[in-house]
Amino acid sequence: MATLATNVHVTDENGSAHVFGPADDVPEWAQALISNPKAWQDPPTPRESTPAAPPAKKAAPARRAAPRRKAGNDAAVSDD
Repeated sequence: MATLATNVHVTDENGSAHVFGPADDVPEWAQALISNPKAWQDPPTPRESTPAAPPAKKAAPARRAAPRRKAGNDAAVSDD
């Protein structure tokens, strides 16, 4: 059983804050969110039945617009 070495604050998926301490039974969803190894006295063991999250899809790189060209003097100027 995983036990904490100190008090930690965790926010759930609904945005509610929860506080867990060394004497508390930490639920699995909160164990997954506590990433600081110094917070654990006895770290949780990974469960084999918990599915791993699929890797995030990489977004396509943003396409840059073609550079604008200045209107130049394309016509030859004659001084006749």
